[in-house]
Amino acid sequence: MTTNQRIIFNEMPNGLPNPKTRGILVKALAFSLDPYMRNRMRPVDIPGDIDAFPLGETITGFSVAVVLRSETPLIQAGQHVYGFMHYQRYSVIPSIDANALGMKGLSLKVLDNKYNLPWRYYVGILGMSGQTAYYGLKDISNPKPGETLYISAACGAVGHLVVQLAKAQGLKVIASCGSDQKVSLVKSLGADHVFNYKTADTAAELKAHGPIDIYFDLVGGPTLEAAINNLACNARLVICGMISQYNSATNEAYGIRNLWLLNRYRAKMQGLVVIDWADKYLDEFHDTVPRDLAAGKLKYLEHVYHGMDRVGEALVDLLVGNNVGKSVLVLEGDA
Repeated sequence: MTTNQRIIFNEMPNGLPNPKTRGILVKALAFSLDPYMRNRMRPVDIPGDIDAFPLGETITGFSVAVVLRSETPLIQAGQHVYGFMHYQRYSVIPSIDANALGMKGLSLKVLDNKYNLPWRYYVGILGMSGQTAYYGLKDISNPKPGETLYISAACGAVGHLVVQLAKAQGLKVIASCGSDQKVSLVKSLGADHVFNYKTADTAAELKAHGPIDIYFDLVGGPTLEAAINNLACNARLVICGMISQYNSATNEAYGIRNLWLLNRYRAKMQGLVVIDWADKYLDEFHDTVPRDLAAGKLKYLEHVYHGMDRVGEALVDLLVGNNVGKSVLVLEGDA
C-alpha cells in the first residue's frame, strides 16, 4: 500500500510553531440527538446561539467515545471522553477544545464511570440533558418544598428527570405530554397530576391543579401562554426550550399574548442554557446523579437507535414527539 503523506497548516501559531500535534484518535460509541439541532439547520450566514451546520460537512454534537491513541499527557489511550465531536466513527481531535465552537462546556472531558453504567448514558441522563434538568432546579427556579411545579414535555429527555428531581425536593408536580402511554410513564415516575395535552384543555388543567410556582418550559407556544395565565405570585419560569416553534419561521412563530401578566404576578422569566451553570454545579451533578441512578433512586427513559443510517428517522421522531425519553444514536452494541 502506498501512503500519500501531506503537510497541512492546521492553526496559526502564537510565537514559534509547536511541532507536536498532541491530539487523540477516538472511536465514537454514541451520539446525542437533541431538539437544539433543528436550530443549527439554517444558512451559515444567519446568526444563532450556536453555529449552524455547514452544508456538506460532518455535523457535530455531544458524543461519547473511547480513546484509541493519545499524544497528550492529559488523556490516556483506553479512557472514555465526552464532549462535542464530529458525528463519524473515527476522529482525530487535535485538542480538547478543537470542536467546542468557542463555548465553554463543550470541550472534551475524561469520564470517570465508577458505577460501571452504560457509556451511552453520558450522552443522556449523565450528559447535557441530565445536567439541564439538574441545573434548572437550582438558582433560576429556587424551589421550596410544598410549591407547585409544572413541566411540559414531561416524558422527554429533560422532562422525565425534572419530574423525579422535583418530587425528591418536596414539590407538587403537574406534568403534560403527548400520548396516553407517556401519561402512564410519567405517573410511574411520581408526578402528582399528568395530562395528555392533545386530548385535554391545558389551561383548564392548570387552573384546576395550580396555581404554578415554577414553570419548566420545554415547548413554548400556547402551552407557555396557558402557564402564564395560571401563575402564582412570585412565580419563576425556566425557559429551557420551545420545541413547538423550531420548525416555524420567525414571522410564523406563535406570539405570546399575555406577557403583561408577568408584572401582575411579580414573576421572573429566565432562559436556561446548560453551559452557563457547569462551573457552579457540574462536580455536584457528577457526585449525585450517577450515584442515584446506580442505586435505583432515579429512573432513566431512553429511545435508542442503532446505526448512523437511523439518524434522519430519529431526528424526525424527536421533533414530532414520537420518541420516549432521551434519543440516542448508538454505534456499539454494548455502549
